Amino acid sequence: MFLYIYADYFRLMTPNKLEKMMNLQTPLGTTTPELLVIFSVILIIPALMIFLSIFLKPQLNKWLNILISFLYAIISLLIIVTSIGNEWQMFFVIFNIIELIILVLIIYLVWNWPRHNP
Repeated sequence: MFLYIYADYFRLMTPNKLEKMMNLQTPLGTTTPELLVIFSVILIIPALMIFLSIFLKPQLNKWLNILISFLYAIISLLIIVTSIGNEWQMFFVIFNIIELIILVLIIYLVWNWPRHNP
């Protein structure tokens, strides 16, 4: 979560970012209430996963962690691919590489969880 917050904060300091925000422009087009809901859900899910990891049954928790981590890894890969080559986005690439490493570690660790309770 901190990686998202800091990366987005630093991104505000790139050329024309604030102007685009003031003109309601996002990388996906014009800002709409529906788009803000989608962005909100994307940011709520990681925080929710912390809570759900405590309360879900282990088997459901395992597969949900794998699925969500995989989806977020795809998002990180897309961000890396579309940001490489832009010197103002290199910090964003670094943040997303770290996020990708963490997501791959989550998938690996969850995949190898013990199959029985100790």
